[in-house]
Amino acid sequence: MSLVDGEARRRIREDFATPLVVEAAAGTGKTTELVGRLVALLRGGHATLERVGAGTFTDKAAGEMKLRLRAGLGRARRDEETTD
Repeated sequence: MSLVDGEARRRIREDFATPLVVEAAAGTGKTTELVGRLVALLRGGHATLERVGAGTFTDKAAGEMKLRLRAGLGRARRDEETTD
């Protein structure tokens, strides 16, 4: 099943040449896509953890993003180990 906003989601994950602002209602996948973008940037060597930033409007959202990023980086590390 293809999402109506599939192209926008692809750009979030893959278009590193363009700075993006992502605006959408609660529960639409913003944090998931942002974490995917950050993991892809780091995994692809486009940035280092010390040189990326992401903003949220609440401390709760920032904590959730931190947990998801940690989990996403862990999955990426395990994926690399299993493909080597």
